[in-house]
Amino acid sequence: MPESASQASPPHEKIALLRSLFRGREDVYPRRFESRRTGRAGYQPACANEWGRGPCEKPRIKCADCLQRRLLPVADDVISWHLRGNDAAGQPFVAGVYALLLPETCHFLAIDSDRPGWQEDAVAFLGTCRRSDLPAFLEPSRSRRGGHVWIFFDQSIPVALA
Repeated sequence: MPESASQASPPHEKIALLRSLFRGREDVYPRRFESRRTGRAGYQPACANEWGRGPCEKPRIKCADCLQRRLLPVADDVISWHLRGNDAAGQPFVAGVYALLLPETCHFLAIDSDRPGWQEDAVAFLGTCRRSDLPAFLEPSRSRRGGHVWIFFDQSIPVALA
C-alpha cells in the first residue's frame, strides 16, 4: 500500500493510493447519475453500451434485464476521472466501488449516517475506534447533511466480522 499522497503528488501515486484503500470488485464499478428530469441521483453499474445507438434500449429495458449489457472494469483512467471530477468527454464523473467480494469478504467498511445528530454518532463511533486502536476516518457526505466513517483493513476480512 502506498504510504501517502498529497496534492503535489503525481497522478499515478494518487491513483495507486485510492486503489489500495478502496479495494473492491475490479470487473465492474458503479457510476453516479443524476436524472435531468427528476433530479434524483444514484449509482448504477457502468456500461459501455449505455444510451448508445443500437444496443441500449433504455428506458424501455432496465439495465439489469438487458442482454446487451457490457459492464466496464475498474481502470486507472476511471480513478483519474473520479479524482478530476469529469470523464474523458468532460462530463461530470463520480465512480463508486462495489466493496463486497466473494466469498463474502471486504477490504474496507463505510458507515453512512445522514440523520439528525449524525455528528454526535460519528464522534462516539470514532472514539470507540480510537480506544480499540482501530484507525477510522470521517468525511462529510456530498450533501453536507451527513457523513461517512471509513475503516480500511490490511487484508480482506469476512463481512460479518467487519
